[in-house]
Amino acid sequence: MTLHRVLIICLLTIFASCGGGDAVTAPDDRSDAAGAAFALSADPGEAITVLDVKRAGPSDAAVIVQGRVQERTKGFGILTLMDTALPYCRAEKGCPTPWDYCCETREARREHALLVEFHGDGEAPIETVGLPNTRLLDVLKVRGKLTENEYGSLVFIADGFWQVARPELPSGLNWPQ
Repeated sequence: MTLHRVLIICLLTIFASCGGGDAVTAPDDRSDAAGAAFALSADPGEAITVLDVKRAGPSDAAVIVQGRVQERTKGFGILTLMDTALPYCRAEKGCPTPWDYCCETREARREHALLVEFHGDGEAPIETVGLPNTRLLDVLKVRGKLTENEYGSLVFIADGFWQVARPELPSGLNWPQ
């Protein structure tokens, strides 16, 4: 790794959240076989919103939910989807990290967020370098089932995803790499 990349990673870590609250995990654009296994070859069809799937509650029925990637957990098939009705921060508001939704209240972020886990054959999220061609703020359709974990939190166990859209960022603002 070059000195330039090390400095960029250090700066991203230090300035990860303009809201000063939750940390943002910087994704990379790479994937491996574990992550690639979940990429769907075609659009899975009509999707419901993050808010609608949370309102419906846990179910054994498979559904497709659409949301915007807010955060990814490095090394695992775990991400947070935000309801697309909640706007991400814009650079014109002076936000250098629009993917962290720091312009919104903590309560709004919690209400509009959905934890998504990609499991292999086991009960735990897969270990992976990343999901292919996904970045923060991408709109994804994710197929799976909403469950409730042992702590009473809602977790969407996904078996596939489809990239719907990738926003353009203003000049001078780049996704973390």
